[in-house]
Amino acid sequence: MNSDLFPGTLEDSTWRPEKCTFAEYTPDMMMECLRAVPYLSIGDSLGEQVYTYIRDELKKAGYGEDVPMRQVWSPSTSVPYFQSDRNGKNQNDFMTQVAEFATISIGAWDIGVHWCGTDEFYDGLKAKVLKYKALLKPGARLALYNIHYIYPDKCGEKSTWCRTCNPIGKVTAYREIVQMVAACTSTGLLDTYPITKEGRNSSIDGLHYRNQVVKPKANIVMNMMCGSDVKGNNKLGLWYPNIECNEAEAKARWRRDPVANVHSEGCPDYANKYGCPNDGGAAAQKYLEHEEEKARQKAAEEAAKAAGVQTNVATNAPQKEEAGTELPLCKKHEDLFPGKLHDFQWVPEKCRLKFYTKQEIAQCLERKPFAAIGDSLGEQFVLYLRRAGVSMSAKFVQSASVQWDSLTLSSKKTGYQDFTDYVTKEVEYAVLSFGIWDIGVHWCGVEDFYHKLKAKILKYRSMLKPSAEMVLHNLHYINTDKPKNGTWAKTCNPVEKIVVYREMVQMAAACTGTKMINTFPLTLQGREHTGDGVHYGEPVMKPKVNILMNMMCGADGEGGDRLEPWVPPMEC
Repeated sequence: MNSDLFPGTLEDSTWRPEKCTFAEYTPDMMMECLRAVPYLSIGDSLGEQVYTYIRDELKKAGYGEDVPMRQVWSPSTSVPYFQSDRNGKNQNDFMTQVAEFATISIGAWDIGVHWCGTDEFYDGLKAKVLKYKALLKPGARLALYNIHYIYPDKCGEKSTWCRTCNPIGKVTAYREIVQMVAACTSTGLLDTYPITKEGRNSSIDGLHYRNQVVKPKANIVMNMMCGSDVKGNNKLGLWYPNIECNEAEAKARWRRDPVANVHSEGCPDYANKYGCPNDGGAAAQKYLEHEEEKARQKAAEEAAKAAGVQTNVATNAPQKEEAGTELPLCKKHEDLFPGKLHDFQWVPEKCRLKFYTKQEIAQCLERKPFAAIGDSLGEQFVLYLRRAGVSMSAKFVQSASVQWDSLTLSSKKTGYQDFTDYVTKEVEYAVLSFGIWDIGVHWCGVEDFYHKLKAKILKYRSMLKPSAEMVLHNLHYINTDKPKNGTWAKTCNPVEKIVVYREMVQMAAACTGTKMINTFPLTLQGREHTGDGVHYGEPVMKPKVNILMNMMCGADGEGGDRLEPWVPPMEC
């Protein structure tokens, strides 16, 4: 089975599973297999890479162009259904009459430049899978690629689409959507995520991989098609996700995901140009119009260049609003996103966020003494205020994990002072932050974390005076590819685990009636400003503190036009 391939190690362009072995195909074996099982690759360039590798290996071995395999270019659910290859040649006859094994790879575009939302991606991918299943001849097998590892920190300097359009948290959510499509269409999955993650340093642009990774991917396809002996024996089975088809529940969960259901910052919005999967067929015409416009624009740019005229250059800086079009003040936490991290400020698209001076921060804290309670992610709020010289009424109470019994002691940095009186008598605004230790070095299981987190929330609420407000800090983005010292951020906090624990923190908030502060999109965009993958520097912390100040003291600094905390859109 596909799942037996993992765990394993990538050595010299070969994937070596711990539990089993599978055949390494030579070009002659590939050709023998294709003659018995003609192959069709459908979808985007991630699947196309496997097709191209096989084709090139056969060419190098002296086989001509007449190889029984074809490619159909259909890179996204937003692009209309195609039967043609990259060159526009119709492959309908091969698809419906010849192919015995087909793969579909769709998703990377839908996460980013073709983003239309989680519902649209699920419905569009499901429709495509069923459409191609109906077109293939009876008996032909179809495998659905799950989205492989996308390495946003290895993007080329000239193209940042993989970085801006495919953040890791979003990829994780869309992988789950692909699995649900497989479950609801009874389609087997072809998953190579562990191979691409281990081989991420061989990535060309963050999305595509060199042959060190593509070769073992191609070998897996061949073993699925023709087995270990090329005769069809010991075929590698597809993976069928062990999940129930529950579309309604899954869609509701995906809609609540603040990363998956937002068009990524800095990402071109092609969906506005040529439609989404459920647009009643208008996408095809819009797509063609877009391609024609792109060709005209390229010709115009070349003509302008030849004439020595400089064309417009896009800028990443936030654009100033024209006179009379000032955005309204941000009133709701969810209105902060999407936005752009620029010059130590968070600039939302939908509204205007007040930026606090040091004097205004000091005045706010004087009126509302503040406590950060929990781990070092919460402590960073207080450390920033201390560096800014305005921390007289801001204390950190260390209780780094839900496993800790300590409730009112300060950190080692401040001599483990007892802040019981401060917490119970003075604090007017508190931020609780838990989770980063519980994912890793203090891991005790999901149920244990949820119940103890809920108990901590209720305990601290009972300790604070009645007029005090309390919000729960959700886990922010953890950049596992950027640990400075040691490997805790990488080994203890895998991205997939963070996504699950973020959902548990939200559920704990919902079941205790606690509002939240959520800065995941901000830290995701500012992920380069971390040294250890977990803690962030001033370019990120300054806007995080500014969001907190707007929640505490409002746009006028005295409680007017306050930014409302985030209420998770879920039932307990």
